[in-house]
Amino acid sequence: MARHVFFFLLLLPLTNFAQQEQKITFSGYLETYYSYDFNKPNDHLRPDFLYNFKRHNEFSVNLALISSSYQDEHVRSTLGLMLGNYAQFNLAGEPQWAQMVYEASVGFRLTDKLWLDVGVMPSDIGFESAIGASCWHLSRSLLAENSPYFLTGARMSYEANDKLNLMLWATNGWQNIQREHRVQGVGLSFAVDYDVEDKLNLHYANYIGNEDVNPGGQIRVYNNFFAQYNYAQWGFLVGVDAGWETTVFSQVNHWRGATASVRRELNEKWFLAGRVEYYKDKQAVILTEGMKLNGVSANLDYQISPKGLIRIELRQFFGEEAYFEIPGANFSKGNTAVTTSFSIRL
Repeated sequence: MARHVFFFLLLLPLTNFAQQEQKITFSGYLETYYSYDFNKPNDHLRPDFLYNFKRHNEFSVNLALISSSYQDEHVRSTLGLMLGNYAQFNLAGEPQWAQMVYEASVGFRLTDKLWLDVGVMPSDIGFESAIGASCWHLSRSLLAENSPYFLTGARMSYEANDKLNLMLWATNGWQNIQREHRVQGVGLSFAVDYDVEDKLNLHYANYIGNEDVNPGGQIRVYNNFFAQYNYAQWGFLVGVDAGWETTVFSQVNHWRGATASVRRELNEKWFLAGRVEYYKDKQAVILTEGMKLNGVSANLDYQISPKGLIRIELRQFFGEEAYFEIPGANFSKGNTAVTTSFSIRL
């Protein structure tokens, strides 16, 4: 912990320098929360397939992030360091030094519209990020929690025009910073983002890579698509996932999921959002145990200031089988939790 605090303090002098040099920007994000799981887990941990807002019946920090970025006509770079539940659980398999890296990248402009960036960067997969205040819902969807939040590698990004963007990645695999007893091959990812009009955004992303230490084994193929439509005070979003993975025995395992959200701006400060979702991974490709889940959630947001956000969410999971442990009562098919969060952007 002392090492983490040291690195956060190391970035603080950049705040003064950023005021003097317009090419350097400094930003921060802090999200704290309290969550209560009605299954009352003894270990104070929410279900294994969740990586954000993980602690039950505790006040905790989901994400504390501090970033510094530089950009001029030809080069750009970003360094972001973090603490919190997101870092602790989403990067649990990484070395300790890597668990505090949110982003660390250097980029070069190759042509007017083409950039090459190398390092650790937020992925182009899906419609949600670790920055909760940028998302419609307090918690992340099952699709987001179980697909890459970040990728480590080289990214070519091409801005064809103000409506169309293309991204091509070569990565260290499926959400890895350091490959240790994991992937031996390079993962590939392609994404396209298209604004049909000001109100409609379409996005497709995929991934293909070897997820086994044995060459040629466990080839993973994954596809993600979402569409977001905004009309007046209403917002609508639909996302779908589908993935396949071959094994060394030539068996094909698959998983899929879907989510749909609606959001209503009640006024300039109050927002209401609802979500339904589905996730099936009976062969335990992504989830630690084979599961088929449905979920619903509703959250109410209060934008207390342009930088401060208060949220409360009720979320319910329904399992095909009794997946959820209840102390002293075996297992349950359901899991219900209420969470409230407090976030600020700097």
